[in-house]
Amino acid sequence: MSRAQPTEEEFEDLLLSCRYGDLEDVKTFVQQYGVEAVQNARDERGNTSLHMCCGNGHAELLEYLLSILPASAVQATNESQSPPLHWAILNSHLNCVKVLVELPEEKGGGMPLLNQTNASGRDAFHESVWLGEGREEVAGWIEGFIVKIEGADLEGTADAEKKQEVLGQKVEEFEQQNQTEEEVNGDTQDVQEVVERAEKLEL
Repeated sequence: MSRAQPTEEEFEDLLLSCRYGDLEDVKTFVQQYGVEAVQNARDERGNTSLHMCCGNGHAELLEYLLSILPASAVQATNESQSPPLHWAILNSHLNCVKVLVELPEEKGGGMPLLNQTNASGRDAFHESVWLGEGREEVAGWIEGFIVKIEGADLEGTADAEKKQEVLGQKVEEFEQQNQTEEEVNGDTQDVQEVVERAEKLEL
């Protein structure tokens, strides 16, 4: 016998429970409607139960949801193509970032999750650096995880690229300034030569 399908209101209640960290309410929903119903729950912007949970830092509820949901749910995106991890980063919830990233790759975590990009083309580390102030701890932890896994410094990551981009802009501005000064100096020299020739003609 198939289970009854949740109403729109019940889906909304589930997402609110995930937003507020109501573990018992979520368990009751799962018992009544099953795991598939949890997977199907999305708000008007495409956010899932994991987005709500991660965006509000509910690590205990997150661990429960991850124990019942498939790996695909971990990398499911909203309308901005952001997975739940990006929402945890956005709100500086390092506890949820750790839970997600430290999942085995076959469960949806690890480097594949960190490499997943949003609509702006930023992966987890790029996002944490781009968001800036307040995410330093999250960015530092992600950097440490990547170094531990890949055994190398983060050359080519967002932090390095940002510095290189700024440096490149400064170099370009310097070169343009020099070029302009050379052009001005050249024009001044030409004018001076014309004046000198004119003075000689008058003599």
